[in-house]
Amino acid sequence: MKKRLLISVLSFGLIFSTWAQEGLDRIHLGVKGGIGISKGSYSEMKSHSSKMNVGGVGGVFAEFEFGESRLFSIRPEVDWLSRGIKVSDDNLDYRLKAKYVDFRLPLVFNFGSPEGVRPFLYVAPVVGFVRGGNITLNDWTGDYEIDVTKASMASTYFAGAIGGGVKIPIPVSDNKRLQLTFEANYQYGFTDTYSDIEKDGDAIALNRPFYNLTGNRKLQGFEITASLSIPLSIFKRSPKKKVLPEPIPVTQPQPVVEEKPIVVKEEKPCYSLEEIMEAMSRGETITGRTICAIDIINFEFDKSVIKEESYPYLEKIVRLMKSTPIHVIVKGHTDNVGNAEYNMQLSKRRAEAVYNHLLRSGVDASHLEYEYYGMSRPISSNDTPEGRVINRRVEFEITEQ
Repeated sequence: MKKRLLISVLSFGLIFSTWAQEGLDRIHLGVKGGIGISKGSYSEMKSHSSKMNVGGVGGVFAEFEFGESRLFSIRPEVDWLSRGIKVSDDNLDYRLKAKYVDFRLPLVFNFGSPEGVRPFLYVAPVVGFVRGGNITLNDWTGDYEIDVTKASMASTYFAGAIGGGVKIPIPVSDNKRLQLTFEANYQYGFTDTYSDIEKDGDAIALNRPFYNLTGNRKLQGFEITASLSIPLSIFKRSPKKKVLPEPIPVTQPQPVVEEKPIVVKEEKPCYSLEEIMEAMSRGETITGRTICAIDIINFEFDKSVIKEESYPYLEKIVRLMKSTPIHVIVKGHTDNVGNAEYNMQLSKRRAEAVYNHLLRSGVDASHLEYEYYGMSRPISSNDTPEGRVINRRVEFEITEQ
């Protein structure tokens, strides 16, 4: 058992180190808990029927997601649970409750978007090891109780599981979320759980000589669990900003210049709406300039739904477009948190949401269009939270006047 455990730990470490290099947001660590309902079948028992045995289930796991849409994942896990059988009628009261530690490897197929609620299905091989438990027997010969290790119950258990459930994201901060999962599975045992001495009748178990049981005993079960997991990216810290020493100012004598200096006006990458309005009041052309709505047009977390606090600003854009013959391109941008494909689609949805809002507010469709660039055109560093706020922006490029 120690060799098997060592191999499992090494395999888990290899998978973990490989995926840590590809993307921490694709690796989830979690804990689970719930109830398990188990039942056994005796191939030679005809006069007695077995009943359900209820116990707890708990475990830890790591889930690794594959592909751009994360449709497939594997979820190595270790679970602690009990499996057992009850046989109870007028002549017999028999209870088997064995404690197991399971190693499982669910192969998961997910449906839907990685950022939304996701149903899923899976199949899994199961290897279980007995770690304790007891057997009690009450019949016409008396009362007996024995530890399952002394009864030498088969130490290894092989089974297959099929299950499904739903994953629910829980936002905790911008671009960071926990994952709550509810699932159910059915397990079918492939191996005989009798040990040799039980079959020989040497152990105090149901298979005593006068019951004449010479076949096999197999277990099956049904589990309902809930789990909570976190992506490793939640622990990723932004790099510390280097603090450079301030230069010591040196005062130099300034030459007297009688001529008026020539002022060369430099174009900025983008302007505030107030700066555009001031330029218009001075009679300057605004064609070719871009209005940046940085941290002004806000959306619901990870969605393209515009928050109501952004409506007054958008109303100013509407008044500007209605009062001047300008043509505007709405441009959506994101920071670099997440993969490029997802950010491209998010910028598209948000630019389209602003575009539709302006149309509904009465802007002529011939004076309006939209484009989207994802995280491909940052105007600040993505290494700091402040820089990422600037890069998550909506722009209005003025192309005609």
